[in-house]
Amino acid sequence: MTAAYTAAKIIIMSDKFSAEQPIGLQIRRLRQARGWTLAELARRAATSAPTLHRYENGWDNFELGTLRKIAAALGARLEVRLATDGRAAAPGRRPARAALVKLLSPLFWDRDLASRDLDKHPDWVLGRVLTSGNRKQVAAARRYYDDEAFRRALGRRGIDPKTRNYWSLILRGERSAL
Repeated sequence: MTAAYTAAKIIIMSDKFSAEQPIGLQIRRLRQARGWTLAELARRAATSAPTLHRYENGWDNFELGTLRKIAAALGARLEVRLATDGRAAAPGRRPARAALVKLLSPLFWDRDLASRDLDKHPDWVLGRVLTSGNRKQVAAARRYYDDEAFRRALGRRGIDPKTRNYWSLILRGERSAL
């Protein structure tokens, strides 16, 4: 076994603002340490080479089930954790409404998002953020809304099970609590 093979036994899923290596780089290094091609890891993880290619090259719309299969194939343990990066807004400090509307507007292709929608229809707004939002949009929404608003939004019809399960883990909510 090489040093790279034995040293990297844990794949940590974290955002790009973390001091740790991005998950795609961790996957690539573990795969290469084993001398495997993308196709070989894909076969062992029961996924596709294009999916692995996306993950290794910065794709950030991970499916937790796929990450678990990749970690198992690599003989690694997958850990999902949240940590503040020190640059986030102070707890309780909300982003400006106009700035949040501007940031979230691309998620609402079927209707113009208005400032009043943020408070009048939070489940609808958060449903879009949770299912289609990028990291920056989710972070801003988390500063604007509390975790309970996220839990309510997860209970909405139209939230797919993978999204619901992922956010349940993130919010430390048990399935029964949703």
